[in-house]
Amino acid sequence: MVTFLCVFLTSLLCFVSLILVIIGGVKKMNKLLYGGVAGFFVFGIATALIIISSTVGFFQDLSSDKIAETVEEVSENGGKIAGKAVKGSISGMSNSIGSELVTADSSVIEAGIVVNHCENLVGNRVSIYLDFTKDFDGVLTLYAYDSEDKKQGLAKESVQVKAGDEGTYSFDFGEGLNSGFSGYYKLIANTLQ
Repeated sequence: MVTFLCVFLTSLLCFVSLILVIIGGVKKMNKLLYGGVAGFFVFGIATALIIISSTVGFFQDLSSDKIAETVEEVSENGGKIAGKAVKGSISGMSNSIGSELVTADSSVIEAGIVVNHCENLVGNRVSIYLDFTKDFDGVLTLYAYDSEDKKQGLAKESVQVKAGDEGTYSFDFGEGLNSGFSGYYKLIANTLQ
């Protein structure tokens, strides 16, 4: 703001000096003419110096350190995105499907089980990472449904854990799923009480 004000004032004085040059030339007044020419050059040079110094200051703010920090941030974020993509399909062996494709039945919620992450593994196995907020002793049943809500198979896993436990549980569908299965899963909890 200060730079803009200085440039505006020196430019205005430069313009006034130019008017004095014109008036001094028309009326043949040498003092007015020479004063106007001197003022025009002095204020013109002052305006140019202010503009040059502010431009140099701007480019100094764009130092190599700041550019390097920006490049580092961009590459770090790009690395995170690429890492997630690679993690999702390492050598075509694993396909990350996320917990949004596993719906938890009300029995799972009542049992204090939280579904965190799910992966289709090689073959007909599905791995789910679960947190247990309550003690649980029972059977977890995972149903596979296709995109038309037709049941494609089921897999069971017996589980006995304490509140606070967490871990990955593998559900084997055997020959129940075709190799190109694309659908969703529903998890149901049955306690042994």
